[in-house]
Amino acid sequence: MNLSLPTGRTGQLLAVGAPVLAILALWVGGAMPIIGWYDDRDADLMRRSALAGRMAMLASDLPVLRERAAPGVRTGTDNDALLVGDSDAIASASLQERLQAMFLQAGVALNSIETVPGENAHQFRRIRLRISFNASWPVLIALLKSLHVATPVLLVDELQVQPALHRISAAPGTYDVTCSVFAFRAATTEVASK
Repeated sequence: MNLSLPTGRTGQLLAVGAPVLAILALWVGGAMPIIGWYDDRDADLMRRSALAGRMAMLASDLPVLRERAAPGVRTGTDNDALLVGDSDAIASASLQERLQAMFLQAGVALNSIETVPGENAHQFRRIRLRISFNASWPVLIALLKSLHVATPVLLVDELQVQPALHRISAAPGTYDVTCSVFAFRAATTEVASK
């Protein structure tokens, strides 16, 4: 078996093209994935570094915030920030009543309200309601703003917004919204000791 290599112009093109193709294959198959992996790791490291800085800043503010909160709980002067009620059930009913009034004022009906059991949070009890409703985007933003400035202090968590799936009962541009709204009440001495 006699193998002959091309000569002339074809041989020259093959002599130049083969190493170029080999280098290109090494670049695409080896170098690019390594560079991409390095860039991803670098971006992840930058995100983690920024998060660590933010968490350190928040942690340094925590003692000051606890000092500010403690006198209000002991003296009962900070009643505007807390739900009233000697039990979780009473505080939850108060929170539900406030939410229904806010939503009624905005012209939005609550589809469902689920009471979540209260939880200890240092000297406080976290009272949470899981709600769902339908609203247009401007109404949703107005509701979130009114929740943000409400008295007592209300916090929104686990917010999920998606286009309304039931188009027969919902106007176009309406969203199905579910979220948790919670507030705090002062813990009684026996609950705080647990």
